[in-house]
Amino acid sequence: MSEVSKLVGWGRNTLIDPSLGSMNDIVMNSTDVSVEEGQEFEAQIEGGSAESRKKDPDKYILVANRRIDDQSEVEDVLGFTESVDNVQCYPDNGGLGVKLINPSRHVSVKMNTTDGLVAIYTYKTKGATDASGKPTDVKFGTLTGAYTFTAVSTSSEGYSNKNPKNEHWYIKNGATYILSEDTAPQSGMTYYVRTVTPEA
Repeated sequence: MSEVSKLVGWGRNTLIDPSLGSMNDIVMNSTDVSVEEGQEFEAQIEGGSAESRKKDPDKYILVANRRIDDQSEVEDVLGFTESVDNVQCYPDNGGLGVKLINPSRHVSVKMNTTDGLVAIYTYKTKGATDASGKPTDVKFGTLTGAYTFTAVSTSSEGYSNKNPKNEHWYIKNGATYILSEDTAPQSGMTYYVRTVTPEA
């Protein structure tokens, strides 16, 4: 029998909101998916016994924190948006991701001593289900979006003052790309920016 290994935990990930683009500056280990269970109802018949039960659909909530330098970066999207296009979250470790179909979005801002100024992105599904009551607006699994790595130009403005680790730049390690731990660009090193094309 072969051993099966499972990747647990998201670590760092890329959040894709089509109306905002690809966000690869999500705070490490800040992403969470939870469920708001639908309320259960019971219809009573004479005598007090239960005739039937009904349950509202479950709703799924995706939360991710993104470091920002200034509130003006998110000024246009602060607050509540009733419906946005499909939102997807891709973990960098290749583990399971999540896709929410047309969720609502709420963006707020907080500041703390650990992460500084942070924008909090909260997405919530509306509880869509099929005829058997299974949710149709959330998908868990290995998402099939394509990753693209583009070399960072050393002649770009401010390159020498950048922090590759904070910028979430990658370096090539053999045939794979890994996040750089460098705090300043190293001479002769090529850094890459990762973009993700979400699955349809």
